[in-house]
Amino acid sequence: MTEPLQTTIRRLGPGDEDVVRQLAEATPQTALLADDSTIFLAAFAGDEPIGFVFGYDLPRRHGAPSILFVYEIDVEPAYHRRGIAKRLLGEFLGIGRARGAVEGFVLTEPDNVAANALYASLGGVRSDVVMWEFPKTG
Repeated sequence: MTEPLQTTIRRLGPGDEDVVRQLAEATPQTALLADDSTIFLAAFAGDEPIGFVFGYDLPRRHGAPSILFVYEIDVEPAYHRRGIAKRLLGEFLGIGRARGAVEGFVLTEPDNVAANALYASLGGVRSDVVMWEFPKTG
């Protein structure tokens, strides 16, 4: 019988630049660690970072003081299906709610079965939206 995986989750901040680099697929922007509106959580197996959720607590001009935007979430494939993404996202939402954000949103592809199941498992409600992109010009 395999022992259960012991993981820890913690919020990253200044001083965690090396963790961000380990989780990155390209050269990361580490200055965001000093921005209080950025919420960057990492999951660790021992000292090894194995997943993360990254987003923002965005100020609003009406209603609740802010809204959460989940920009990115990922867990290393060897650690999939162990509840790590659900824990990460749950803690992310908890931090945002403690700061006054009563709602949030995340964007994903309609056919991303795993992501859609994750968001639904945490009480997310699917909506039909249109997203516009403004590509780099010149």
